Amino acid sequence: MKRSRAPDGVRLIAVGDVHGHLNYLDDLLAALVRTPAPAAKNLRDRFVFLGDYIDRGPDSAGVIDRLIELREAEAGSADGAVFLRGNHEEMMLRFLKDGDMRLGGAWIANGGDETLRSYGVTPPADALDTADFNRSRRDLDAALPPAHLHFLETLSLIHRDGDFIFVHAGLRPDVAVADQDAKDMMWIRDTFLDSQYDFGGLVVHGHSPTPDPELHPNRICVDTGAGKGGYLTAGLFWGTEKAFLHAGPRAPY
Repeated sequence: MKRSRAPDGVRLIAVGDVHGHLNYLDDLLAALVRTPAPAAKNLRDRFVFLGDYIDRGPDSAGVIDRLIELREAEAGSADGAVFLRGNHEEMMLRFLKDGDMRLGGAWIANGGDETLRSYGVTPPADALDTADFNRSRRDLDAALPPAHLHFLETLSLIHRDGDFIFVHAGLRPDVAVADQDAKDMMWIRDTFLDSQYDFGGLVVHGHSPTPDPELHPNRICVDTGAGKGGYLTAGLFWGTEKAFLHAGPRAPY
C-alpha cells in the first residue's frame, strides 16, 4: 500500500458511520482522550466525520447534539473539525423538504423510523398512507431543533488533507476529484469498491460496512457496521503512520 502522508503537525481522525449509537460515539471519544496524539511530535488532532450519523441506532438526536458540541468546541481551533454528509442525512433532508413518499418510505424503512422516535415523533404506521406520512413530516419539522437542521444542511461532501481524500461513499473512477457527482459521493458502491483506480490520494470512506477496517492500495473503509450489529471505528493517520480505534460491545479490543 502506498505510504500516504498526513499534513505536517496533524493527526487525522476519520470516524466511520455512527448510525444513532451515541454510546459508541462517546466511548470512542473517551478512547481518543486515553490515546492522545504524540506530544513529542507536536501533533494536533483534526476530526473528519464521514457521515451517516443518524438512523438504525436508538439516539440519532443525541448523536447530532454531541457532534454540534464538538463542532463548537473545535470552532476556535486552527484545524477545526470536518463533518461530511452521508446518504442517510440526505434522505432525512429530502423527507423533510420534498415529501416524496417513495424516497421517504425508503428512508423510514432503512432506519429513519428510529430517528423519528429519537425526536419524539411517531413514525407513520403505513408509509403509503398520505395523511399519516405527512403528519410525521410535520411532527419532525416541529420537533427538529433549528441547530440540528442547520448542522444537516451545512455538511460537506468531500474533504482533502495531505495525501488523503475523505468522502462518505466513494468516488467514481476515471472522473477527476473536482468533477465528482454529489450523488456518487454519498451513494456509490461497487463501481468504486471494485476499482483499482488511483484518485491521486488515498480515499478514506464509510457507507459499505465490512467486519473490520478494510485496507486497499487506493482506499480505506472505516465503516465496521455500527448500524448493523457491528461496531464503530476511527482511523488515525499521522505522518505515514496509521492506527485504528474501536467502540461498541462487538469491537475488537
